[in-house]
Amino acid sequence: MRTSLFYLTSVSLASLLLGIIVTIIIPAEEPIGPSPLARPYTAQEARGRDIYKREGCHYCHTQQVRGPEANKGMIHQPGDIGPESAPGDYYYQSPVFWGTERQGPDLTHVASRQGLGNNKAWHILHLRNPRAVSPGSLMPSYDYLSPEELDALAVYLLTLK
Repeated sequence: MRTSLFYLTSVSLASLLLGIIVTIIIPAEEPIGPSPLARPYTAQEARGRDIYKREGCHYCHTQQVRGPEANKGMIHQPGDIGPESAPGDYYYQSPVFWGTERQGPDLTHVASRQGLGNNKAWHILHLRNPRAVSPGSLMPSYDYLSPEELDALAVYLLTLK
């Protein structure tokens, strides 16, 4: 009885150690560098990112294109959602805004999309009155933000390429 308990404990601990090595230690040895899409933020872009976080925009808008969605556009035309996200895309971001509920459209490559996604004035109008540019939108108005905050937030959104 004691011998089988010893073997059971030994095998369990060895399995746990192997699991830790395979899932934590080995992957952590390979550092991930920035991808071509990643770049450090300017002061105004960082301020806009802080406002994005403070206002909770990341609860409804993701910033991660998952594999099954890549090349399946959901905004205007096939492929417009952009390429699949890679770990290096988030090199300069902490925390990473992957989203939770995904009620609004994915914003990962919003500044690269055809149409108005690359227009700062459009983003400011959308932030002030979402339904004026997106009828039926559930997004609340951020009209209470100061003009400087709206500008910084729009500048941050334009970094999402």
